[in-house]
Amino acid sequence: MSGDEGIFGKTYRPTSLALMSAVGIAAYNSLSVSAALPDIGDDLGNVELLPWVITVELLVSAVAILVAGPLVDGLGVRRIFKWSALTVIVSSTLAAVSVNMPMLIVARGMQGAGAGVVIAVSVAAAGIAFPARLRPRAFAATSSVWGVLGVAGPAIAAILVATTGWRGVLLINVPVASFALWMGRTTLPGRQEGALETKLDTKGLILVTVLTAGALGATAGSIPALVVGTAVVALAAIGYLAHARRIPDPVVRLRHLSDKRFRYIHMAASAAMAGGLGLDAFLPLYVRGARGQGIGIAAFSVLFLTIGWSSAAIIASRLQDRLTGEQVMLIGTLVVSPAAALAALAIATNAPLPLIFAVLVFVGGGIGTITNSGLAVLQSRADTSEMGRVGSAHQFLRTLAITYGTAVTGLVVFAVVGSRIGDVELVRDLLGSDNALVDPATADALRAGYATAAAFAAAVIALSIYPAIRLNRASRPVL
Repeated sequence: MSGDEGIFGKTYRPTSLALMSAVGIAAYNSLSVSAALPDIGDDLGNVELLPWVITVELLVSAVAILVAGPLVDGLGVRRIFKWSALTVIVSSTLAAVSVNMPMLIVARGMQGAGAGVVIAVSVAAAGIAFPARLRPRAFAATSSVWGVLGVAGPAIAAILVATTGWRGVLLINVPVASFALWMGRTTLPGRQEGALETKLDTKGLILVTVLTAGALGATAGSIPALVVGTAVVALAAIGYLAHARRIPDPVVRLRHLSDKRFRYIHMAASAAMAGGLGLDAFLPLYVRGARGQGIGIAAFSVLFLTIGWSSAAIIASRLQDRLTGEQVMLIGTLVVSPAAALAALAIATNAPLPLIFAVLVFVGGGIGTITNSGLAVLQSRADTSEMGRVGSAHQFLRTLAITYGTAVTGLVVFAVVGSRIGDVELVRDLLGSDNALVDPATADALRAGYATAAAFAAAVIALSIYPAIRLNRASRPVL
């Protein structure tokens, strides 16, 4: 393959750089802003509102992903990309000059809108701007951005906090978004032939927002929060199903969720990500409390899964030169499932941390293989005029899966700890100070809780195998 035929060749280089820069903004906001929270609280006060600096961005981003799908299909990738980049520039500037916490929270909500649309646009653009043979390479490139920022993002944020203060952490988005806007201003695809204008489904959007808020509420780490959050999700989902059946153009078309062309892709990716990301979310707590390591090691322990994910996405893109996407997706499930089981065994037997970290690289590798090939298969089965909607529906389901995977994993950890020592508050603040002392009983309880959660995560991940097998058995539909 010559240089001009690759994603960084003359033809596709501006598009690739625009999408990678835009995804970099979303990844950076997701992975790094938490480093500035202590300084934000000291400067602006109202520390009781501090969690909303993170939560509002997650909530709005998840909803924006769905809103962007119909807009991309109706108005074209280029126009929506420009809007999202401008939204990031304006919101980041407003966030950086915020004079109080409510203003910052509103600006962070705007950032979430820009980031969510960026994610949706990036997925759709890969299917429209690149030929089928290059789509896996495009997804691998954007995955590598997440991997690099998983390592470098927190360090960059820490340096900015030390040198420019928390405002610099937020303002750095402006030059990056400006570069992305410049690179993609003319090269990204415009409105597709035959595309229909879409009206905003306001009622559907409200129901989806309520559903998303319920899912986020379920992550509070208690049984009441999980029950109430799940009830809200269920009621909102029932309401949305009834609503979507009554109108011709809902924000999420039900066939994009349940059609046999797509549903097994959704199921496999969601199961792998729910189990894997849930396990990874509480790894720092386990490393800090159960294994007695410092905050630095605990914080960077999450990178091993990310490294495996990003590396495998690149490998998977190469494999799809020789195998079908469905075959590569199945390979991913056959890697991640035994790796997750081995991780659960290693944690239960108190194996050396380097071994646990090494196994988690393979867990991440399986997830990266599934997600890369899954997106390529998804787009090969979607009509170009619906690329935005299908991709957005898939991304939203993955977000819900990660949210619930994290919620249930945390619930399992804290339930076991609570049953053993009676007070889970003893372990909630372990990541706040290197001087925190952990008594043996608490360490043992946390070790048992995380081992139980790891076994649960491995069982969830194993559910990805069945839909991957079904994908390989079915013949690929031609639209």
